[in-house]
Amino acid sequence: MRLRIVIFILALLVLAACGAGGASAGDPASGKQLFDGEVSLADTGGPACATCHATEPGMDTGSGPSLAGIGDRAGTTVAGQSAEQYLRASIVDPDAFLSGGYQEGIMYRAYAQGLTTKQIDDLVAYMLTLKGG
Repeated sequence: MRLRIVIFILALLVLAACGAGGASAGDPASGKQLFDGEVSLADTGGPACATCHATEPGMDTGSGPSLAGIGDRAGTTVAGQSAEQYLRASIVDPDAFLSGGYQEGIMYRAYAQGLTTKQIDDLVAYMLTLKGG
């Protein structure tokens, strides 16, 4: 009986770990709509991501770093962070890691308060599809 309980607890821990570090629970199609501004963000004061970030190689908005290929490189950008963790942190705490010489305070800082958890999940899921840039 005791062995069954131990096995059950271990199984629960494995399942929890898979959910915490696995693929995003978000919907990439909904994330793209949010990114492009086709669907309003929960925080109507925040700009759509595409206002500042290009997603195609060679395109530039002039405001923020290109996200072309971010799905390929996000997992190796910050040591110890998965691609999903890095992208989520970049949304909710944009000054935590600055890339390409961009300065602190350029990215809108209120997404953590203005986006729903689902919207953040959707944006992360969409950005994970941006590969090959």
